Amino acid sequence: MTTWRLLDTPPMTAAENMALDDTLVELKGLGQTPNTLHFLQFSPRAVLTGFHQSVEEEIRVDYCRREGIHINRRITGGGAIFFDENQLGWEVICDKSFFNLTIPNAKLFRTLCNPVVTALGRLGLQSSFRPRNDIEINGRKISGTGGTESDGAFLFQGTMLVDFDVDTMLKSLKIPVEKLKAKEIDSVKERVTCLNWELGYTPGLDKIKSAILAGFAAELGVEFRPGGLTPEEEDHFNKKVNYYRSSEWIDFVKPKFKRSDVIQAAYKAEAGMVRFTIIVGLPQKKIKNIFITGDFLSFPTRALFDLESRLRGLRLDRALLHDRIKQFFDEGRIVIPGMGYRDFIKPLDQAIEKVEITKFNIPLEFCNQISVCNASFEEIVAKRPSVLLLPYCAKDKECDLRYEKGCRACGDCSTGTASDMGRAKKMKIVNITSFEDLMAELHKMKSAGVSAFVGCCCRPFFNKHADDFERAGVPGILLEIDSTTCYELDQAKQAYAGTFESQTHLNLDLLNTVLNVAG
Repeated sequence: MTTWRLLDTPPMTAAENMALDDTLVELKGLGQTPNTLHFLQFSPRAVLTGFHQSVEEEIRVDYCRREGIHINRRITGGGAIFFDENQLGWEVICDKSFFNLTIPNAKLFRTLCNPVVTALGRLGLQSSFRPRNDIEINGRKISGTGGTESDGAFLFQGTMLVDFDVDTMLKSLKIPVEKLKAKEIDSVKERVTCLNWELGYTPGLDKIKSAILAGFAAELGVEFRPGGLTPEEEDHFNKKVNYYRSSEWIDFVKPKFKRSDVIQAAYKAEAGMVRFTIIVGLPQKKIKNIFITGDFLSFPTRALFDLESRLRGLRLDRALLHDRIKQFFDEGRIVIPGMGYRDFIKPLDQAIEKVEITKFNIPLEFCNQISVCNASFEEIVAKRPSVLLLPYCAKDKECDLRYEKGCRACGDCSTGTASDMGRAKKMKIVNITSFEDLMAELHKMKSAGVSAFVGCCCRPFFNKHADDFERAGVPGILLEIDSTTCYELDQAKQAYAGTFESQTHLNLDLLNTVLNVAG
C-alpha cells in the first residue's frame, strides 16, 4: 500500500499558511517531497479572498482591522471565506499521476470530497457532494473546497466547519446583509452548517482529524505516516513568508473600476414575497452570487439553495435564466404551494432591467432604485413620459394641501422642487392622495392615451402592486422615495386611505437624473 505523509501543523497566521501552501505544492511539483495530507488551522482569525478576487470588493477591511481579523489571499481560486480558530482545514498535495490526470477536473473534485463525506459518516452525519465543489448536509454547506496546481502536482484544499460564528462572517465579508431584513439574514445563515449545529456538541479536534484520516485512507487506498517539514520546505517557507505578508501579495488584484455590485428586486405574489439579491459582475454581465429569499413555503428545504447554485455564474441573459428556472420547476426539484416559476421570473426580470439601465450612464446605485412597468426603461424614455406622479406622503405634514391634489411649490418640502423639475420638462404634475386615487389616475391616463409616466413611491408599495401597475396598462418608471415609509411603520392601511401622518422625501437627485434621460 502506498504511504503518504501526514503533516499536522499548529495554528498559524494567514500569511504563514499561504506561504506554506505555496511551498508544499511547488516542491511537490518538482518531485522533491512526498504526497501529503495536511491539517491546518488559523490564529488569529482570518478572511481570505480567492486568488482572482479583490480585497476591496470582497472584504469589509475597516471592520476586520478593528476586530484584529487578518486579511489575506489564497493561492487557490474560488470565493472569499472566513476562517476562525474553530475551523479545521485539510489539504491534499499530490502528484497528478496518482489520479492519472494532467489537468484537475470536476471528477477529481468529487473524488477528493468523497473521503470527507466518508469522514462525516464516521461522525454520524449523512452528507453528500454538491457540484461544483461543496460538501453539504441537507442542502447546507459544511465544507467548501478549491485547488491549484504546480508542474506535476496539485493542491486540493477544503474546510471543515466545526463551530461557526456566522455573525462575524457576515460582518467580515461583503455579503449584502445591510440590504436584507432580519428574517432574510436568518435565511442566509441557513445556507451553512457546522459539526456543532448538526451533532449538538463540538467533537474534539483529534476525533475529527481521525475521521478525516480514515476517510482518505479508505477512499484513496493509502496509509499515512506522520512527518514534519523537510529542510527544503523549511527553507522555502522562510523565504516566502514575508511576501505573503506584503500588500504586493494581498492587494495583487486591485481593479481600476468597480467590477461588481448588488442588485435587488422583489415581487409580491399571492403566496408570498420573492426577493432576488444578486451580486453582479458588471464587466461580464454575470451572476457572481445570488440569494433568493422570501416568506413562502418551499419543499424540500434545500431546493432553494440548489436553484441558487444552478443560477450562480450564469450570464444575465433573460432567455437563459428563464429557461433554467422553468426547467428547475418542471423537473419537480422545488414545490411552492400557490406559486410557480413565473413568480420567480418577475423579480428576476426587474433585476436584469436595473442592470440594463446602466447603459444610460446612470450609476448602478441609482438603477437599483428604479422599477418599470409595461415596458423596458429604454422603451419608456423613448416615449418621452408626459406625466409625473407624486405621493401625498412627501408633502410637509403641516401643509394644508397635504391630502389634496394641489401643490403651491412653496419649497417647504421635496414635492414642490420635484414639481418644478417636472414642469421644466413640460410634464403634467399629478399629486396622488390614496391608492384608489392612483388607480383612478392611471385609468384616466390610459383612456387619454398618455404614452408613459414617471412616478415616485416606496419599494414595498411597488413590490406589492406591480400587478396593479401592469393591469393599468400605462408604461411607467417608478422611483424609490427616501425616509421611513408607511410599510416600515406598519401603517400601510392608513396610507392607502390617504391618512398617513408621517413624511417621506422624494429622491430629487434620482428624479433629476431620470428626467434628464427621459426628457
